[in-house]
Amino acid sequence: MEIKREEITGIILAGGRSSRLGKDKGLCEFKGKPLVSYAIRTLSPLCGQMMISANYFPEKYAEFGLPVVADEIKDIGPLGGIYTCLKKSKTRHNLILSCDTPFVNTKVFQHLLNEVENEQVVTPSHETFLIEPLSAYYNTNVIGDMEIAIRNKHFKMMDFFKQIRFKSVNMDSNLSFFTDYLFLNLNTPEELEQANAIKDDE
Repeated sequence: MEIKREEITGIILAGGRSSRLGKDKGLCEFKGKPLVSYAIRTLSPLCGQMMISANYFPEKYAEFGLPVVADEIKDIGPLGGIYTCLKKSKTRHNLILSCDTPFVNTKVFQHLLNEVENEQVVTPSHETFLIEPLSAYYNTNVIGDMEIAIRNKHFKMMDFFKQIRFKSVNMDSNLSFFTDYLFLNLNTPEELEQANAIKDDE
């Protein structure tokens, strides 16, 4: 199933303030650039339109030239940002990427798009089948299921996936673009510092 660029919306999750980083995560500098800029670079080759999900500092995120969307329902975690942005999306196909995984590359999403078929959500999995719901494909036809989950206060992504057509795609060293740090999540100043020492190929 080939999906054209103009049929895909990119949704970058910048979320809210990170208490562990001490400021808004997407605006934290990594290798001299704000974290959010890496997500923009990763998704833009595949997406005809894009938006940033952010609950704080909308004027700073607006400087990246993309629409900035605040959660319609606050304080329910990533589900709130994804739900709000899917409702704003003008395309059926959407790629979600959290701003705190700067090593996730465009090839990850190309690989996911090849696996979409009739699924509503397609995520990468790795190691011991660890799922990455914030580096994934979402079809807007999950909005109704998300509303039910939110109404029932089921905010955990994995609980939600049990209610829909969901597929995880294993990613390991058999893939040319895979690295041990591909899905490295940066949550603390220490993790940022350690990740700065990694030489990324891209």
